[in-house]
Amino acid sequence: MIIVLLLGMLLVSGLWEFYYRYQWSRDVTVKLWFETDAVYAGQETKLYEVIENRKRMPVPVLEVGFHTRRELDFADVENTNVSDYLYKRDVFSVLGRQKITREIPVKCTKRGRYLASDADITTHTLLYKKHYSKAIGTEAEIYVYPKMTDVSEIVTMCERMLGTLQCAKRLYEDPFAFRTIRNYTTDDPMKTINWKASAKTGALMVNTFDSVQSQKAMIFLDVEDTGILKYEDLVEESIALAATMMRRLLRQNIEVGFVFNGKGSEVFLPSNNRGNRIVLERLLAEYDKEDGAEDFGQLVRTLFSDVFAKKPLSEDTLLVFVTKNLNEPLSECIGACVREHQTLVIVPVCRGEKNAFREGIPKSRNNIHVLAKEVERA
Repeated sequence: MIIVLLLGMLLVSGLWEFYYRYQWSRDVTVKLWFETDAVYAGQETKLYEVIENRKRMPVPVLEVGFHTRRELDFADVENTNVSDYLYKRDVFSVLGRQKITREIPVKCTKRGRYLASDADITTHTLLYKKHYSKAIGTEAEIYVYPKMTDVSEIVTMCERMLGTLQCAKRLYEDPFAFRTIRNYTTDDPMKTINWKASAKTGALMVNTFDSVQSQKAMIFLDVEDTGILKYEDLVEESIALAATMMRRLLRQNIEVGFVFNGKGSEVFLPSNNRGNRIVLERLLAEYDKEDGAEDFGQLVRTLFSDVFAKKPLSEDTLLVFVTKNLNEPLSECIGACVREHQTLVIVPVCRGEKNAFREGIPKSRNNIHVLAKEVERA
């Protein structure tokens, strides 16, 4: 009798394991997604993890695993291993027709494009004799844009150098810079007549406007770090400075152009197209130092001898260079290329470095202004 009972138990167990093997993952879905598509470095977001079992049969043990780059700092560190990547596995017990939703706080410590990739689900049979796994598709992706940094001093200098010039010489009239109303003359176009004022005075009156120069800036970013001593923190600060400058200037309705010496980078000429900001933010988020960088001096020479020769920058364009590698040869190169353009060179330097390091930075001269920006050493 006992033998029959044992054989029956083994048969039931075998049938259950056979059935479970092919049915456990049926109608089980797992979705991962971030709360937002993009954040700035240093900000927090959430990763949503939703597990749903749409069949009646429960899944007593369900492991959900994925990996991503380790620069994403998960507040929930349980079941998390960190090496070159961050590997996270969570264990659930899912009943029939049950849906489980988890919110995992995430701090985005460094710019980049992050994917929760190679996701999979795993289950175990009774007594953990066997386990079965299945890969799952996931669309969890987030862009971490370069961090916001303090550029108040730099922007103040840019505003001083750019300015909104109220010119006696007419360049073009700004319809938003209203000045006064005066009597009509035969040289005035009909569209400038203020009919309401004319009706009040009994004589034709016209609106007059201040003439302004357009405001434009072209930002040149150097991400080269080829010396014996690596200064990754200065490169990251250079990227953050250029990105923050671009955001601030665009908010002030200044036309902004951008180029940097990452391999295969594109030249964006000055424009007030706000859509370009997203393109540039993502471009900088995706830049990987392992991809290398072109020689910055050579890039500057090529731009001015080729690109800007075909599509010249207007005289009122402020040129902004962000580079940690400023030395006499690069300074001479910039000076020879920019000619009479108002130029601002921003040099990130480590706070507390020896004076010799700072003394190697060429000084301001003529239309070229050099500004050192101190950075805390990482």
